[in-house]
Amino acid sequence: MTTKRGGLPQEFIEQVKLSNNIISVSNRYFPTKAKGKTHWALCPFHHEKTSSFAINESQQFYHCFGCGVGGNVITLVQQMESVDFLGAIELLAKWAGLKMPQVTADPEYSKKIAKKEKVLKALEDARAFYCENLYKPKNKDKLDYLHNRGIKDELIKLFNIGASSDWNEIINHLKGKGHTDEILLDSGVAAKSEKGSIYDAMAERITFSIFDIYGSCIGFTGRTLKDDKEIAKYRNTAQTMVFDKSNIVYGIDVLKANKRANFVDKLIVVEGNVDVISLVGNGFTHTLACMGTALTQFHAKVFKRFSDQIYVCFDGDGAGRKATLRGLDVLQNENLNTRVISLPIDSDPDDFIRKQGKEAFQKLIDNAKPLIDYKLDALEEDTDLKDSLGRGKYLKEATEIIKTLDDTQRELYVEKIAKVAGLTQEAILRTLGKSPIKKQPTLQESLKMPTTNKITKATEFILASIIHKKSYVDWDVVRKMKLQNTLYQRVIDAVLGSDNWLVSSIFDEFEETECKNLESMINYEFSTTSSDEQVTHWAGCMKVLKDAELKKKLDQLNEQVTKTDSTEEQAKILIKIQDILKQLKG
Repeated sequence: MTTKRGGLPQEFIEQVKLSNNIISVSNRYFPTKAKGKTHWALCPFHHEKTSSFAINESQQFYHCFGCGVGGNVITLVQQMESVDFLGAIELLAKWAGLKMPQVTADPEYSKKIAKKEKVLKALEDARAFYCENLYKPKNKDKLDYLHNRGIKDELIKLFNIGASSDWNEIINHLKGKGHTDEILLDSGVAAKSEKGSIYDAMAERITFSIFDIYGSCIGFTGRTLKDDKEIAKYRNTAQTMVFDKSNIVYGIDVLKANKRANFVDKLIVVEGNVDVISLVGNGFTHTLACMGTALTQFHAKVFKRFSDQIYVCFDGDGAGRKATLRGLDVLQNENLNTRVISLPIDSDPDDFIRKQGKEAFQKLIDNAKPLIDYKLDALEEDTDLKDSLGRGKYLKEATEIIKTLDDTQRELYVEKIAKVAGLTQEAILRTLGKSPIKKQPTLQESLKMPTTNKITKATEFILASIIHKKSYVDWDVVRKMKLQNTLYQRVIDAVLGSDNWLVSSIFDEFEETECKNLESMINYEFSTTSSDEQVTHWAGCMKVLKDAELKKKLDQLNEQVTKTDSTEEQAKILIKIQDILKQLKG
C-alpha cells in the first residue's frame, strides 16, 4: 500500500476523490451552470460579472480563465475552507461518510489524538457555557460594557463572546458533563491554586472565544472590568496542546464564514481581539489579529491562504510602530503585497473607528503606504539628517531596505533616497553595488533578440499532450524521454507511473507552486485545432526537441575538436559531426 501526502494511503485519497464529485462539492459553495460538457460559475477567487470559472466534470478539475487559478476537488476545498491538504481530506471524507484511516501505528500517537479530542470537547462545552452565561442578570455589568463599546448582540453571537461569573461555576458545570480535573487543566479552562484545588482560569472576566483554522474552539481571552493595577486587564488561556499564542490568528472563524458570501480582496491585520470585533462590526469584515504577538511566518502563511493583499494596522504608539516594522520583513519574505495603515499616536483601531467613524478609517486604508515606502519614511523620521553622519546612516539603512528589489522596483526608490540624502542617483547605485539601471527594451528591439521560444513552446505542447493523454502520443518514445527540466520530467514519470491518470491527478502529485508553473499545460486549449493538426504538430514539436538535442551534441563535438591534438581522434569526431549534420538536414 503506497502512502502519499499527509501519510495517507494513496488508495484512500483516490477513494475520497471518487466519492466527491467536483460539481457537487462546488455547488456547496456557489451555483454552477452546465453548458455542454463544462460547468461554469462566477469565480469565487476574484470579482467578475461574467462566468469564467470552468469545471471539467469528466477530468474532475477546474480552471478560471479570468485569474488563472486551477485545481481538483481537494484543492478547491483547501482554497474555499482555507485549510491544508489533510484538512481538506478530512472534510471530504466526512461529507462522503468515509472513516479516516489510522496514519500511524504508534500507540503514543493514538493516545495523543484521543486526549486532544477530549480537550477540544471540554473547550467547546466551556464556550457554550460562557456564551449563555453572559445574558444572565448577574453578568449585566459585562453585557452593558460590551454594548457601551458598540459591540451589539449580533457581534457578541458572531464572535462567541461570553462571561465567567465566579471562580467555580464553570468547573462544577463541566465536571457535571463528565470532564475530569486533568482534562480541565490540560485544556486551559482551569488553573490550579497553591493549595492544589482547581478554579476557572477566566474567573470573573468577559470571555472572547478563540478558534483555530478548522473551526474548533481552542481557548479564550479574558477581559476584567476591575480597576486594579495589580490585575492584568487581559488574560489568555495558558499554553496547551491546542493553544499556542504565537500560532493563533484571531477572527479566522468569522473570516471564513464571511469568505463564502464575500470575495476576500484584502486582509486587515490588527493587534487585538476588540480591534477585530470593532472593525468587523463597522463593515471591515476581512480583519484578523495576531493576538498581540509579533508577526510570525505562521501568521504570514495563514494570511496568504486568504489573500496576498495585506493591510497592517497596529497601534499608533511606539511599540505598535516597532511591531509593524518587525512584522513587515516576515510578510515580505512570504511575497505578500503589504501596505501599512498609519494611526494617530496613542490610538488603536477600535478607539479610532469609535471616535472618527468608518469613513475616516476607510480614508486611512486608501492612504495606506506600500511596505517599502513605510520603511523609508519611518527611517527618515527617525534619522537626524542635518549632518553628513546622519545622512550616511540613512543612506546605509535605506539601501539595505531596497537592495532586495528588482531593477524596475529599485529605480522607483533610488530617486527618493537620493533626494533625502542629498546625493546623486549614481552615488546611490554605487552604494548598492549596481550599475545604472537599464531601461526595458522596446518591442521592436526585443523582436531582434535571440530566443529559445520555439523549444519552449514545443516542450509545452508535448507535455500538455502527455498530461491529457492524447491519442497520438507515442508512449514508447515518451518512456525514453529525459528532459533537463526536472519538474517536467517528474510530470512524465507521474503519468507513466499511474494506471488511473486524470488531469486532476496532477494536483495531488505536485505542490501548489509547481502546479502554477504547469498551468499553461494543464489548461492547454486543444479545441482551437483539429485532431489532424495536433498529430502533425506533435511530430513537428518532437523534431524541434530532437534537433535541439542534436545541436547540443554538435556544440560539444566542435569543442572537443579544438581541444585535441590527435589527428586520429579529430577524424573520429568529424565523422560524428557529419552524422549529426545529416540528421539535422533530414
